[in-house]
Amino acid sequence: MTSVKSGKGLSDGLVSELATYWNVLPGHEDELRAATQRFADVLRNVPSEKNLHTGLRDSRHVIFDNGQRLMWATTFENDWDPYFDDFVQIGIEHFVDWLQHTAQYTDVSAWLESSGGLEKFRLDNPEIESQMKRTVGGLKAIVQSVQSPATGYFNQLSAWTMPQLVKAQRLQETFQQVLDTPGAEEALQHPALKPLLDLAAD
Repeated sequence: MTSVKSGKGLSDGLVSELATYWNVLPGHEDELRAATQRFADVLRNVPSEKNLHTGLRDSRHVIFDNGQRLMWATTFENDWDPYFDDFVQIGIEHFVDWLQHTAQYTDVSAWLESSGGLEKFRLDNPEIESQMKRTVGGLKAIVQSVQSPATGYFNQLSAWTMPQLVKAQRLQETFQQVLDTPGAEEALQHPALKPLLDLAAD
């Protein structure tokens, strides 16, 4: 069963989860481990605004079962289809980098070939947006074929989006700067500003 919000996964408030399980090719554990670290580094270096746009909350890989299985899990805020469509635009090659060490790569490779090859997914391709719309559904289907929905899911911050949380943090930092300015406390004595002072006192 799928939903517009979370695909096959569960949701808690504004946040949805995706957990997928892949079979590691024999002898590829070390290469896979390095590739998943590279993937995490790519996400870490993506401009914050771009990650906020995709709705990405987090992403993690876990190799388990004596190096035979891999879990890739992520949580996200946007609806499933636009989330996945935007997420893969960090570069299909970064997904291929770790997927090539899984048994399911035969399906990924067939999808990639039928979609025109990796070159068609270069971010400098002027037709990259239309290329994604035409073809990314195939990769999405492969991912969902190895997905196991959570049986229970809770997220402490599910009531707020990442843009809201980032804005709240920036407001807090700015207000603290105001409080640290000489004369600020006196200027903030107006009754209308009392809630701000009360908040700062917490």
